[in-house]
Amino acid sequence: MMKSITIILALSATLLTGCSDNTEQTADGGIRTTSTRGPVEIVIKADRRELEVGRSLTLLVEAIVEDDVIIRTPMVNTNTTIGSFNILQSDARSNLPLPGKDTGRVWTQRLLLDSFQAGETEIPSFTINFDDRRSDPPVNGTVATDPLPIEIIGLISAGESDAQLRELRGPVNMIDPWPAWIWGLIAVGILTATIITILLVRGRGLQSVVELSPEEQARRDLANLETSGLLEQQALQPFYFRLTDILRHYIEGRFGLRAPRATTAEFLSEMGHSQVLTMEQQQTLGQFLRSADMVKFARHQPPVETGQAALEQARFFVDETTTEQIEGGGS
Repeated sequence: MMKSITIILALSATLLTGCSDNTEQTADGGIRTTSTRGPVEIVIKADRRELEVGRSLTLLVEAIVEDDVIIRTPMVNTNTTIGSFNILQSDARSNLPLPGKDTGRVWTQRLLLDSFQAGETEIPSFTINFDDRRSDPPVNGTVATDPLPIEIIGLISAGESDAQLRELRGPVNMIDPWPAWIWGLIAVGILTATIITILLVRGRGLQSVVELSPEEQARRDLANLETSGLLEQQALQPFYFRLTDILRHYIEGRFGLRAPRATTAEFLSEMGHSQVLTMEQQQTLGQFLRSADMVKFARHQPPVETGQAALEQARFFVDETTTEQIEGGGS
């Protein structure tokens, strides 16, 4: 009994000692910080110190612990943003043997981040929780890391942003090269063509148009996008604008969320307060829209294969969230 009390007191004293912190540049142009508390060492590493707006950054969170010490997961919560950064992807590996060592375990979490806010910013401090089970009862503790300074460079240089605007010129008189009688003939022609079209449609019995469901319309639009040739022509911006527009209109028609007219951040915030999508579906959709924004607004140029994969991902989302799928899964 006295031995157990002694062990607990020793472990508690270890956990109460201050953390040893160290922030340094890495040889490959990145930046890292190391924080140690008792049996836990936390290493936070960003693969670059500077990056352009919209470019991705890889953040590695690594916890090295002694045997019988457990890190609580996830170490970094991926349901929210990290400072001014958006979370595009997260890959975690837990409780693996420490390579090349007879003792010790390692936890890792690799995150892909991006940001559209230029200027000096930082990866904020993380608080990592752990349980030291080398005694009975276990001792709980936390390790707080130092923030990592990151500089995000805008696509417009300082010289361009400070350049003076050109002087405004006076109004220019527009000369209409066509006389009024030509415009009148054009108007009559358009009116005549419209009347003939209406008569033809009525004559063929096409007065009633079948209204498609949101999922049927989305599938048809995705099929038309696939055959449009935009990917083959390397027209990535028009392709991703059309792809996200199809998905946003489907979400509005299917769930009543104001997706088409909202920004990605506004839409994700509204989606997070609703219960129509599961947490996994919300995370997948959020990563999809942020990746598309990189192409649409930050001039990111992914390969054609990535565009085809995005198209298939949109199809899978529509199929997974159709009325029949949701009602069938809930019955």
